[in-house]
Amino acid sequence: MSEKFNEKANALAGEYWRLKRITKARASVSRLEEIEKLLEKGIGGKLREKLEAEQKRLRKEKEDRDNAFIRLEEVKRGLLELSAELAPNLDLPRDGFFPYDSDHEPISENYFSALTDIFFSAPSPHIEFKIATFSRDGIRVNSSDDDSPLNALSYIITIIQETAKHMLGMDNAMDKSCELLRQNEYAPIVLGTLVKAGKRLEMDEIKEISHREDKEYKELVSDTYDKELVNGIEYLVSDRWAYSLVKEYDDGRYEATDFGEWVWRICGVRNEEGRGKRRRRRDISNPHIHKIINLLKR
Repeated sequence: MSEKFNEKANALAGEYWRLKRITKARASVSRLEEIEKLLEKGIGGKLREKLEAEQKRLRKEKEDRDNAFIRLEEVKRGLLELSAELAPNLDLPRDGFFPYDSDHEPISENYFSALTDIFFSAPSPHIEFKIATFSRDGIRVNSSDDDSPLNALSYIITIIQETAKHMLGMDNAMDKSCELLRQNEYAPIVLGTLVKAGKRLEMDEIKEISHREDKEYKELVSDTYDKELVNGIEYLVSDRWAYSLVKEYDDGRYEATDFGEWVWRICGVRNEEGRGKRRRRRDISNPHIHKIINLLKR
């Protein structure tokens, strides 16, 4: 598959955006309905001839659009299946930069836009990671800390592969990480804080931001909130993760990893919903809330 990966990716991406344009052309639907209603009234003459010709053209466009919706899902799956085994044709690295193999065409911006549109409904002409940039020029490793550029390359390819598998409903590391994340109530709060900050934070900074953004909930559980935030960060930097979500630095600061950021983007909304449910359960179990409820019942 890797021999023609770039070419296949470009062909599928080009078809994806062609079909997207067809499916978005909705204006003619209302026009067709207007014409059909008018023809039902029995209008005649040259106006009828003109409207019947336009009706025929618009019906053909509608049929093409309906078929495009079906075809679009097929192409979308094809892109995901290809990306689940991501194998770009690359040349030898030059100072941490992996250009495309000159024997193959470069991967187009259409591919990155299609993939990010499918993943996050936010098309981008390139994929930005903390440690690398994947674009039409190739893959540039920005920083790999203690890892080699090859390890960094393997890491970002894994992130894309696992996300594609998630979208296909296949066994994948993203879903496993999401499940682990849900097992600690405060871990999603900490991870979300780090992802939104987009930089390294000390524990006190994590607490300050969490207090500000979660003031109501913090007041309900003021005795345990800070302690649970610390437990949450310890949970996130433990060795239970196949791919770490948060990195702890020697200076005591923390930062969401690329994998952690993608996990948050994949399952963060569901975690927020779950957190809301837990909050409601915590409210109900709070003795002060029980007193209020009992008073209201009298």
